[in-house]
Amino acid sequence: MKALINTTLLYLLLCTSAFANDEFSKVGEGRMEYLFWDVYDATLYTPSGDYALGEHPVKFKLTYLRDFEAKEIVKATNEQWELIGKEDLVNKYDKQLLSLWPNISKGDSLTLITDEQGKSTFFFNDEKVGVIDDIAFSSDFLAIWLAENTSEPALRKKLLGN
Repeated sequence: MKALINTTLLYLLLCTSAFANDEFSKVGEGRMEYLFWDVYDATLYTPSGDYALGEHPVKFKLTYLRDFEAKEIVKATNEQWELIGKEDLVNKYDKQLLSLWPNISKGDSLTLITDEQGKSTFFFNDEKVGVIDDIAFSSDFLAIWLAENTSEPALRKKLLGN
């Protein structure tokens, strides 16, 4: 009986994981370049394959094309928030992000998946690394790429499938 229960639980876990990966459709993708360096490839997914501002759940994946220390990624996040007028967020999440994000090597990925309420879960190379419960964080983080005043409008256009 115990073996049957364990097998059933394993089956349900596998089905749930498979569903979680299949519930998203690609909205768009693009490459972030800085001067003559390729920095990362970004891909945006939603259940419908279309994106509307503030929509959740969302899956946003960054696949890095260079090595970065976690503190460099957090610094860049703060710089982008400042550029898009979200100065109140600068340094607000530093401790949380540094506790979640590892140093990055070329080929590594960081993925944000939000739930229906907007709660953020981060994955490093498809392994869960942690959660940020602040519901406002997910929209503020995605604004770096998806806000109309992003510093990378060409990348935004590609992410939105335009």
